Amino acid sequence: MDNLDAIRAVAERISSWSAIQKQSYVASKRPERVPEVAELRASLVALGVKELSYFEEGLDCIQYAQAARAAIVLGWTGFNDLLQSKIASDGFAALNGILKVEFHGVHKKAGAIKSREELTVHFDDALLLEAGRKLKLYATHVWKQLDAMRDERNNCAHVQEYAVTPRIALGFYAHLIQFLPHVL
Repeated sequence: MDNLDAIRAVAERISSWSAIQKQSYVASKRPERVPEVAELRASLVALGVKELSYFEEGLDCIQYAQAARAAIVLGWTGFNDLLQSKIASDGFAALNGILKVEFHGVHKKAGAIKSREELTVHFDDALLLEAGRKLKLYATHVWKQLDAMRDERNNCAHVQEYAVTPRIALGFYAHLIQFLPHVL
């Protein structure tokens, strides 16, 4: 019976710990501090974005954690995820059609892209943006703006002294949302 009592004690501790964790999460989701976040969420839904997880988490970073740098990184990751899906939507036929001429180095290493995993291995986000431009998903002026946003993401992820406020992150999302129709 000692083992059974020990197991019950451990189970009670785990249950208690789990309840505390759930309460602390609920407590952290206070009423909106940044009302513009609701507008951005509505814009994403209105566009028909089905893969919302990165965007939702990023907007939560603005809304509840005041973690603007993380929000920008997550927003950019969400955009890249959608761009990868768009490029993959034809089974990589269009990308493989231009691979040998436009991306000779990738073609030399990979031959052809057959999966999202291979796309991720051989195309970093700069090359992925370039592929979107070469595939005519967007024009050169859009590509330049997206590349500037990629640079903003890199500064948020890698430059310690780069200061970003929640307002800057909101602007990043508002700007990013303008370009989502190109990858949907």
